[in-house]
Amino acid sequence: MKQFRDQIDRIDAEIVRLIGQRAEIAREIATAKSKENLPLYQPDREQQVYDKIARLNPGIIDDTSLKNIYREIMSATLKLEGSIQLGYFGAEGSFTHQAALKKFGRSLSLAPFRTIDDVFQAVQKKEIKYGIVPIENSTEGMVKATLDALVKYDLHIYSDILLQIRQSLLTTATDLKKVEKVYTHPQAYAQVKNFLRVNLPQAEWVETSSTSEAVRIVAQENSEHLAAVASQVAGELYGLPRLIDDITDYKRNFTRFIVIGHDIAKRAARNRTMISFNLPDSTGSLYRALAPLYEHKINMRGIESRPDRSQLWSYIFFVDLEGHSEDANIQAAFAEMRPLTASFRILGSYPVEMSADE
Repeated sequence: MKQFRDQIDRIDAEIVRLIGQRAEIAREIATAKSKENLPLYQPDREQQVYDKIARLNPGIIDDTSLKNIYREIMSATLKLEGSIQLGYFGAEGSFTHQAALKKFGRSLSLAPFRTIDDVFQAVQKKEIKYGIVPIENSTEGMVKATLDALVKYDLHIYSDILLQIRQSLLTTATDLKKVEKVYTHPQAYAQVKNFLRVNLPQAEWVETSSTSEAVRIVAQENSEHLAAVASQVAGELYGLPRLIDDITDYKRNFTRFIVIGHDIAKRAARNRTMISFNLPDSTGSLYRALAPLYEHKINMRGIESRPDRSQLWSYIFFVDLEGHSEDANIQAAFAEMRPLTASFRILGSYPVEMSADE
C-alpha cells in the first residue's frame, strides 16, 4: 500500500507543477488577449479543449469525469486571467445556477437575478460580463421570456449549456394527501403537471419566479401542507426534505441554457445560429422567407413566433439553425432572406454542446 501511495504522491506533485505551468502560460495569453482586445472567455477554444481531452483520454476515466476536472482547471485559469462577473436567472440551487456551474466552474463570481429580464438588463448595462438564462426545454419548448428579451436588448448569444432536468417533490410532509399547495415556476409545473394531477389532485399550484424561490418559501413556512417542485440541490441548500425524486413526466427531460453577452463568438467545430425577423402580412410570406434555407441545405432546428409589441397583430419569428453565420451557405441564404423580411437580426452564432443523443 505504501508503494502505491508513494507513486500517487509523485504523480500528484507532477500534476500540481504542470497545472501551475499551464496557468503561467494562460496568464501570458491573457496579456496578449488584452493587447488585441479579445475576450478572456472564448467558447470556441473551450470546445477545442474538451474535444482534445476526449481524444487523448485513454478510457480509464470516462470523458464526462475528465471534462469535469478540466472545467475546474479552466475556471481557476479564467479567474487568474482577469475578473469575469457572471449572472444567472433564479437563486442558488436553481437549474440555471447548476447550468452556470457546469459551464464556468466554481472559481468565478456568480450573481443571482430574480427575472430573466433582470439578467439581460445587467449585461446590457455592463454590470456583469455574461448572463445565463434558459432558452428551450425538450418537452415544453422555447422559453418566451428569453425570446422577448433577445429582441428587446442589443446582446448576442455567446454559448450554450445542456442540462438534464430532474424535478423533485420537496416537503416536510410524509403523506401526499396532506399537501394543499405546490409552489413552483410555470416551466417546472408544465414538466410535472401529469404527476401532480394523478398524485396530488387536491393541491393548488402557486406560481413562483423560480424553482429555487419556491423552495425558499416552503422551507421558510415549514408546513406539511406545502410542497415545492425543484431540484434536489435546491432542497439540500434550503434544508427542505425530498419526498419523491424525479417526478418529471418525461424522463428524457433536458433544458438548453444560453450565455448572453456583448461579445460575438467565433466559429467552432459545432455551431448554432438563431435569427429573428418580421414578415409582411401577405399569403406565403413565411414560405418565401424560409425557402433559401432549404435551397442552401441548412438544417432548421426550430421555429417560434412571438407577438411584436410595437405593432398590432404583427409577429416576430425566431428560427434556430445548424451552422455559423460565417459559413458560406448561411451567408448566401441570409442575403436572400433579408429583402423578404423586416427587422432581420442575427441573435447569435455560437459553439454548442453535443446533444443528449450524440
